[in-house]
Amino acid sequence: MKKHEIQTLRENNQVDSVKIVRSPSDASEWVVLIKKLGGQSFFLISDDDEVCSFLSLDTAVAELDALGFARAEVLF
Repeated sequence: MKKHEIQTLRENNQVDSVKIVRSPSDASEWVVLIKKLGGQSFFLISDDDEVCSFLSLDTAVAELDALGFARAEVLF
């Protein structure tokens, strides 16, 4: 799900949870998983339709902060 779509969901209180998890393709990177109310889950993706991956937790947290989130679960 693209950033602008996630912001809209967040503003409409449609986000159930946010998780930062290790990338399935590279365990040294982190990805963001957004779960909507109703159970659907989505990765944060770029405008180029690529999964956004982050080299550090700090960078992933900064991205979520920029999207307006105040909390996320980290799974490692």
